[in-house]
Amino acid sequence: ITSVECPLKPVFPKPGLVEYKPGDILKSQLNAIKTIFRKIGSKKKQISAIGITNQPSTIILWDKSTGKPVYNAIAYQDTRGADLCRERSVQREMVRERTGLILSHCYTASKIKWLLDNIKPARKLLDKGNLVCGTVNTYLIWHLTRGAVFATDHTNAAHTLLFNIFTKSWDKELLELFSIPAEILPPILPTSHDYGEATIEGQAIPIHASIVEHQSSLIGNSCFEEGDVNINYGKDGFLLINTGRKIFILPGLLTTIAWSNNNNTTYMLEGSIHGVNHIFEWLRNNLGFISPKDNIDDICKRSGERVFILPALSGISSPYWNSNITTCIFGLKSTTTKNDIVRSAVESIAFLVKDNFNIIERDGRIQLKKIRASGEISSMPYLLQFQSDLLNMPVYKTQDHDAFDLGAAFLAGLNSRIWQGLLPVERLVTAKKTFNPRLDEQDTRKLYERWRLTCLYSKEWSKNFT
Repeated sequence: ITSVECPLKPVFPKPGLVEYKPGDILKSQLNAIKTIFRKIGSKKKQISAIGITNQPSTIILWDKSTGKPVYNAIAYQDTRGADLCRERSVQREMVRERTGLILSHCYTASKIKWLLDNIKPARKLLDKGNLVCGTVNTYLIWHLTRGAVFATDHTNAAHTLLFNIFTKSWDKELLELFSIPAEILPPILPTSHDYGEATIEGQAIPIHASIVEHQSSLIGNSCFEEGDVNINYGKDGFLLINTGRKIFILPGLLTTIAWSNNNNTTYMLEGSIHGVNHIFEWLRNNLGFISPKDNIDDICKRSGERVFILPALSGISSPYWNSNITTCIFGLKSTTTKNDIVRSAVESIAFLVKDNFNIIERDGRIQLKKIRASGEISSMPYLLQFQSDLLNMPVYKTQDHDAFDLGAAFLAGLNSRIWQGLLPVERLVTAKKTFNPRLDEQDTRKLYERWRLTCLYSKEWSKNFT
C-alpha cells in the first residue's frame, strides 16, 4: 500500500468564513494520482477501481456547460449560513425528523442559499438552466469523467439538510424551506456504485465508490455488524455506531446513512467531538504546556493530581450542542502542575465519548459489540486505556491514522468483486493492541460524577458570565 498527501490551503475572506479554491481541490487529487502512478511504475495497470471519500458539506456551484465554478468552495466550518438557519429555527423539529441531523450552518443547505442570494453569476446561470451544484465528491466525479457523470451518493446527500433519510431522496419541503431548486442538485446513487470512468494519463479507471469520510472510517475499521463501534480520534473526534437496517433517532446524536448498495442500506448513529486537535494546539501554542517533541503519554503518567477541564474552545458538540459554553477548568490547587492540566485535556476527550455512549446505553435497543479505535490521536495508549476504563469495554486499536482512505478502497474493491462479501475484508483489519478495563468500576463512577459536575458548572458559568 502506498499513499500521497497533497495539502489544501484554505482561504479566509473574513473571520468565520472558510473557503477553498475548486481548482486547487481538483489539482491536488490529480497530482496525488499521478504521483502514485510514478511511485508504483508499471503496477499502475493493476489498479482496478477508484473510491472517493471526502469531507462532507463543502459545496461548489459551477457552470455545467464549461465546468467553471461560479465561486470558491464553501467549507463545512464556514459560519455565513448561521443567520439563515436561525431564521428557520421554528422548523428545526421537522428538519430533525426528516434528516436525522440538527438545523445547522455546518451543513450544505444554508451555504447553497447564500450563494444563490449573493453571487450574481450563480443566479444568471440558474435562469439559463446551466447551474449545477454538488459537494466535493460530485465535483471530482464530474471532472474525472469529463462531465459524463453528475451524481452524488447517499452519505453526501444526507449531510445537506435537503435529503430525507427515510425516502432516500431530495425532500420537497426541505428544498422549499431553503428556496433551493431541485434541478441544480445531482441524482443520488448508492455509495457502492458505478460512477463512470476516469481517464488519467491515458489510463481508464472505473470509479466504484463514493462515501463521506466518517462513514468510510466505519468500513475501514471493518465495523460491518449492527452494534459495531468506531471511535475515530482525528482532528475531530467521532463516535460511529452501526445500527444495521434500522433508523434510530436519539436525543443529542446524529442519525445518517453509513453505506449502501443497490440492495441494502446500512444506517448509523454519530456523536461528534469537534476540535480534538485544537485542544492540543491550544496547550502547545497558547499555554506552552507541551512542545512538538513531547510524548503526551509520558506527561499523563507524570501527572500527580486530577483536575477536570471541559474543552469548549469553539463551543461543544454532541450530545450538548452548545455553541455558547466556554472552556472551564476545575480542581486547581497550589500543587497543580501543567502535567495535570495536560492529562485532564486528554481525559476530557474520553469523557465526551462516554457522554455520547451513555445515550445509546440508556436507550437500550442497540447491543454494542466491539469498539475499534483509529486516528492520529489514538496513538496515545493513555487515552485508549482511560477510554476502556470509562466504557468498561475492551477497545481495539486498529490504525495509527484515519481509516477513511482504507474504507473507500474497500468499498470500491467490493463493488469491483475483488472481494466476495465482507468477511475477506474483515480479515484484513486486525487489532494492533487491545486495551481492557483496569480501573475499579466504583472509582470510574466517582470520576464520571465529577466530570458531570464539571459540565454542569461550566454550563452555568457560561450562561451567567458570557
